[in-house]
Amino acid sequence: MAPNLPASSREFTRDMILSKSPTTIQIADTARCGPRFVNTIRSNIRQFGDIRAPPIRAGRPRSITVSILEALCDHLQEKPDLYLDEIAVFLLDEFGKQAMTSSIRRALTSQKWSKKAIRQKAGGQNKDLQVC
Repeated sequence: MAPNLPASSREFTRDMILSKSPTTIQIADTARCGPRFVNTIRSNIRQFGDIRAPPIRAGRPRSITVSILEALCDHLQEKPDLYLDEIAVFLLDEFGKQAMTSSIRRALTSQKWSKKAIRQKAGGQNKDLQVC
């Protein structure tokens, strides 16, 4: 695989493409790159308005969004002893969103929430617990 060209070469190629005077082969010779690179930059400018295509996000979109997670954390501050299936019912009632218990567990784990830690905080002297 060929190494990436420096940013200065990409900018130079972009400027030459936008000037619309030289041909693809002339641009490639001047920028010391291949005509395929010039065509790729030209295509990216046409489609995305920039010399680079935007990054592609991998995977499935999350079922529990950030705003839902914040509301869930607020609800768990009031009721820290809820089970995952009870949380799923709460999400369905409040947001009309069906969520798998595994998705709920993953979202809560990302916020460093665990039932054991919350029980220890609630059982101890700290009654002002901060869940998320």
